[in-house]
Amino acid sequence: MGVWGAGVFQDDTAADIREEYRDHIGNGLSGPEATARILQGYASSLADAEGAGVVWLALAAAQSQCGRLEPETLEKALGVIDSGSDLARWKTDSNGDYLKRRAVLEKLRAQITSPQPAPKKIRRRVLAECDWRVGELVSYRLLSGKLIVFRTIGLHTDKGGTSPTVELLDWSGETLPSVDRLRSTPIRKGKTKFGTTVTRLLVVGPNTKYKDRLRRLDTTLPPEQTKLAPAAVVLWKQLDRKLADWFDFR
Repeated sequence: MGVWGAGVFQDDTAADIREEYRDHIGNGLSGPEATARILQGYASSLADAEGAGVVWLALAAAQSQCGRLEPETLEKALGVIDSGSDLARWKTDSNGDYLKRRAVLEKLRAQITSPQPAPKKIRRRVLAECDWRVGELVSYRLLSGKLIVFRTIGLHTDKGGTSPTVELLDWSGETLPSVDRLRSTPIRKGKTKFGTTVTRLLVVGPNTKYKDRLRRLDTTLPPEQTKLAPAAVVLWKQLDRKLADWFDFR
């Protein structure tokens, strides 16, 4: 279980519970049905005292945010908070994290014992879809009208769907060049404002709004890089800004 902060959802398990609960609601399940799915899926965590505390706190916070806090969840979460069982794992040589977590739990207690909001409509998650082949060339039209070319390194699949990892060819123009020209074109290296070199992008999220700016070129060329190396993660809606800021593609 990864924990990177004192917040309720700064914990891998808690963050997954919130995401899954919202997905269940977005997919049409009732609150109790969504809760049952969560409790079934996290049965092993519930069998452990520390894990059970994480589950009930995360579930209470998620339900409250969605306007669907259930009495049993409220009771269980208050039991965890009032017993002090969750705080036990935060007692270290430094009191900083302990005090932060205590403040977080006090805030959560106030949230779940206050009058609750009406049930909120949760949109169904739209999964990203991509079937680009490794080495496939895909052109992308920038907001300026110029074209650039991606080369697919690989595909990444997670709960959000399937997204491409790409490298950028060091070319831009009004009309696409020949395949021979692209074959001899090296990759373009970008740089963030912190000085980090970027050579590959994992472009995530649904690309429905951008499909008319994408064109598969029916050509594959071996990637210069492997899909195993880390990639900079960029949302489709951020892509034009990152291409301009990092790669000077405008």
